[in-house]
Amino acid sequence: MLPIEPIELRHIESFGDCVGEVARERRYLAIVEPFAPEQTALWVAVNRARGNPLHVALDRDRVVGWCEIRREALPGREHSGTLGIGVRAAYRRSGLGRRLLDAALADAARRGFERIELWVRSPNTVAIDLYRAAGFVEEGRRRDAIRLDDGPEDELLMARLAPHRPARGAGRHPEPAAALRPPQETT
Repeated sequence: MLPIEPIELRHIESFGDCVGEVARERRYLAIVEPFAPEQTALWVAVNRARGNPLHVALDRDRVVGWCEIRREALPGREHSGTLGIGVRAAYRRSGLGRRLLDAALADAARRGFERIELWVRSPNTVAIDLYRAAGFVEEGRRRDAIRLDDGPEDELLMARLAPHRPARGAGRHPEPAAALRPPQETT
């Protein structure tokens, strides 16, 4: 089983290669070309400094997948994060995406995230099923949002919230972020 661990500086070059490979497929990410190595290094450094979950799957020292959750910086949105994930084509459909997702979600719960959201292209039914299995629900749809090689595509907004409980006074407040832990599989 391939190890999954928080990204380290030694992974940056391979991480950039992995992101670039998935981006060039033009089917899964918001970008279609890789970032320059110095941009990737800065992005990783900034996300590490902000304490954002960023996990990589390794085949020896080669990054073959990643999952990150970037905390929102705007006032009133700091409880939220945006999820990004990708796996090299040769490693898909092996459960690796779910393991990366579970690792990032558990890390996000420890770091106090209470809402995780993502955008996914509507033809990507494998990813949509993965997100639903991990507790994400569809919150919206941007119609005709993407126009690349496969023609017009919708984009779905999906999110996962920590459960809520009645609070003192008016309104409701979220449960502790530990509630964001992935659902346990039953056997």
